[in-house]
Amino acid sequence: MLAHLAWSALVLVAAALLIGLELASPCPPGGPLAFGDCGAVRPFVVAVVAVSAVLYVIAISAVRWWVTGLHRRGVADARAARDWYVLAAVIGLAVVPLFTFTTLSALR
Repeated sequence: MLAHLAWSALVLVAAALLIGLELASPCPPGGPLAFGDCGAVRPFVVAVVAVSAVLYVIAISAVRWWVTGLHRRGVADARAARDWYVLAAVIGLAVVPLFTFTTLSALR
């Protein structure tokens, strides 16, 4: 439980720092995410990073809830539960931002 809370906090803090760095950078050269386009790209990038972080934490929390239930029912041992959580956390780092980008692009 403590590792999950620490990882979730780390993800949210990293996203907040990245958003803060983007918003604090001057507009003509642009920040690390908007690549100099502050008009249309900067608000979109900030939204993608923020929503991705929140969705990622929700998704790994759901996986943790699922594997805890498997462990409680005796279907999986503690090692299998940990392995599923780590697998979801690693794959989610790549999948959630792509999903968020696609979804927010479609809603634009």
